[in-house]
Amino acid sequence: MKKYIRNYITSLSIVTLLLGTCLNSYAQDRKQELSIAVGGPFSFLKYNSGGDVVPGNGINAGIRYSYYLNEGLSIGIGVEYQTYNSDVKYGFFNGQYNAIDAENEAFQFRYKATNLREEQKLGYINIPIGIQFETPGDTKLYVAAGAKIGFATNGTYQSTFQNLTTSGYYPQYNVELFSPAFAGFENVNDLKTSKQDLNTEVSYSATFETGLKQKIGDRSAIYIGLYLDYGLNNVYDNKGSKNLVQYNPQLPVQLQYNSILDSSFSNDVRLVSYGLKLRYAIR
Repeated sequence: MKKYIRNYITSLSIVTLLLGTCLNSYAQDRKQELSIAVGGPFSFLKYNSGGDVVPGNGINAGIRYSYYLNEGLSIGIGVEYQTYNSDVKYGFFNGQYNAIDAENEAFQFRYKATNLREEQKLGYINIPIGIQFETPGDTKLYVAAGAKIGFATNGTYQSTFQNLTTSGYYPQYNVELFSPAFAGFENVNDLKTSKQDLNTEVSYSATFETGLKQKIGDRSAIYIGLYLDYGLNNVYDNKGSKNLVQYNPQLPVQLQYNSILDSSFSNDVRLVSYGLKLRYAIR
């Protein structure tokens, strides 16, 4: 949570500085353009996993400032808010590891899950920088490309299990216990965990956009186009490789449910967004 607060303050400071600079320059020079934009609907976390990763939907909305070097070429900078959603599904998932129980006995904690689903949601403030080319006329073809840096403002995950079975194998007694529940061993159907924080890193993305720009009046225009933002770096550090279901000897009845992204089964988490983008601009 502290990380998100720091990122939010950093992002807000950058946004304030950018808007102040852009609005001051815009008031002095008509060779510039201000626009607001919305885009979507495909926006998700892309990563390698042993399960079925289902891309989700998200939206972006923001403001852009452009300076025209000539009538067909401009450079721009902006700020936007972007959401990302993904689901990962496993028909079957199991694990086991050595642990110490509440009575200081060594044992092997085991878990088996069927029809596991984890939903992941992220929110980012992005700072895009790019260059745009457009053809002459009232109806223009435009092509834009660039890069953006993104700061996480929020992130959560939530897991559901059709069935989860936990047990404890004690090799010294050659016995596997499937109960009692207060010891952390039970069989549960239709389990839904609470939402938990998902802490991601700064994102760097390449961006591309193309479409039509239609002039409407002396100073305004509407853009309609297709865009693609593709993440260039891994935004999630899972070096710890945690277990999906974590036994807690201090409170065995309360198991900890970690994200699939924390496990050794997932890696190289990147942010991807593409779809339709609409912009309204004043020059």
